[in-house]
Amino acid sequence: MKKIIILLMTVFLLYLLVLPVNAVLTGDDVLARIEEEMHSTTAHLQMNMKLYSASGDVREREMEIYKSNQEGLTKSFVRFLSPATIEGTAFLSLEQENGSEDMYLYMPALGSVRKIASSQRNGSFVGTDFSFNDLTILGGANFREDYQASILEENDQEYVLKLIPTNPDIEYNQVKMWVDKANWYPLKSEFYDADGELLKVMNPADHKEINGYWTPQKLTMENVQKGTKTVIEMVNVVYDQSVNEQIFSVRYLKR
Repeated sequence: MKKIIILLMTVFLLYLLVLPVNAVLTGDDVLARIEEEMHSTTAHLQMNMKLYSASGDVREREMEIYKSNQEGLTKSFVRFLSPATIEGTAFLSLEQENGSEDMYLYMPALGSVRKIASSQRNGSFVGTDFSFNDLTILGGANFREDYQASILEENDQEYVLKLIPTNPDIEYNQVKMWVDKANWYPLKSEFYDADGELLKVMNPADHKEINGYWTPQKLTMENVQKGTKTVIEMVNVVYDQSVNEQIFSVRYLKR
């Protein structure tokens, strides 16, 4: 009888040893999971954009974004399609796996391509409430290259992260991000200025699963200090289909 008891105890202990252990995630683990879920090989997004001034005036624009993530290089191409005052304006970003990034802007009125200096990347992107640095969050995410994260809070539905910039070109003091545990998509992000004051709030909405990727059908970036906001609505989204790699060249900006 004693031998049977010892055998049962041994089996029970072995069972405990092979039970799966719920690993405790860090903030950087959560960022990695966000990138994994959002990381398509290619993306083509067509959007309508509305720019709201502090007085309530509205300007409308149409734009498209192409993205490609291959061989350690993330490439983004943005072109405005309308109205005529901004039609043809184009932006190109080439970001290496080590975090180094080259940005270029073409404005038809000037007729030349301008490389965006690091000191200019926190400025407004073509009059919107997005900075040039913010554009990395459209159509994909490379948060870990620019931020280090810690978990502030956690409940059954979401994580709340604190992101501290590791990229010296980003002037935010910190970013606070709410992440849905169900699909690992950021539900809301707050951006704080160099003085620690709330500057901007980004709210994705109406998430829809497209080709396996959760995609917001509406995205609002509000500058709470200026009282302005930019609202983007998706018209068409395509993931993981062939994209002409020539699009991601400085020469193509003028086309």
